[in-house]
Amino acid sequence: MSAQILEMVASDFLYDSTEAALGDLFPGAPAMEPHVDARFNKGSDTIVLDGVKFYAKRVDYHRELDEKFVQWIMDNRQEYPVYGDPSSADGESFELWAQSITDKYFGSPYISGIDTDGYESFLPNGVKGQFFRHEDETYVGLWHQEYGYRAFSRPTVYHVSCYESGYLLDDDKATAYCTACDDVVVDIESGGQHVKRIDRNGEEIEGAPEVSFDDLVSDPVCPNCGADLRVDAQQF
Repeated sequence: MSAQILEMVASDFLYDSTEAALGDLFPGAPAMEPHVDARFNKGSDTIVLDGVKFYAKRVDYHRELDEKFVQWIMDNRQEYPVYGDPSSADGESFELWAQSITDKYFGSPYISGIDTDGYESFLPNGVKGQFFRHEDETYVGLWHQEYGYRAFSRPTVYHVSCYESGYLLDDDKATAYCTACDDVVVDIESGGQHVKRIDRNGEEIEGAPEVSFDDLVSDPVCPNCGADLRVDAQQF
């Protein structure tokens, strides 16, 4: 009796929804309430964005193009470290495939991609991305790569559903506000390097006291009423 041979097919590596695909990208996403997309992490004196919720507002999983990418890996990528296995596909593989189908590959001087190791992102380190154009639409491949040990998700194809692809780079921005009064609203950019007081319309308040990011995250309470401050990813 001969042993049964299981043949891999592209559909074995696809996702059923945007949330499922993003959940694989962020397997260790922070536990948050259903309506919350960011939180103060006082232990690390920083802000943590929920990556699934952040990207779910900005991209939609594109099953058709993702299947084409997976099939291309199976048919063409027969060298280390991939050997035709889509689950081992890397960023280099994705860039080669994107260049092969693109109307405009987003390399310099265009937005070339996402790398949360390269700036003060509030997302976990290791998130990578590559933009490209196909049939007049903008897409992005997203994956997670931690160097030094084998912990990654394969590149996955998403349609950029937000108005500007640059909104996917807003993971270094957040807005903090009081949960009880209207007196404290704080705009945070560049991972906390730039902090300013704003009103509820997003306009900077001239002459407002300076706000320290370190003080904000170490003790996130309203100086006026003592209520907790809440933080959200910056809206667009």
